Amino acid sequence: MKRKEKETYWIVKIEEYRASGLSLIEWCETSDVALHNMKYWLRKQSPINRDSSQETSWVSCVVEEPKEKSISLRIDQVDIEVTSGYDETLLLQVIRTLRLV
Repeated sequence: MKRKEKETYWIVKIEEYRASGLSLIEWCETSDVALHNMKYWLRKQSPINRDSSQETSWVSCVVEEPKEKSISLRIDQVDIEVTSGYDETLLLQVIRTLRLV
């Protein structure tokens, strides 16, 4: 069967199914049509799939990185900025060292 003939055949089958009032499974069983073939052609003939000329429109999206929480410390004349996830042991060592200076 040529492509156009096959398409016409399935359009007729789809119309018969829709006019029958039966569920898809019932109609396929009584009409001796493979369910997977019928589902394929129903999708292929759906208005969404037939109107493939519709253009895709894109929307820009800006994702901002979450800002880290931070505090600033001033010890004598030294400024230290501490952000979330800091190494507590290292900060204590730096503060002890600055006290000695």
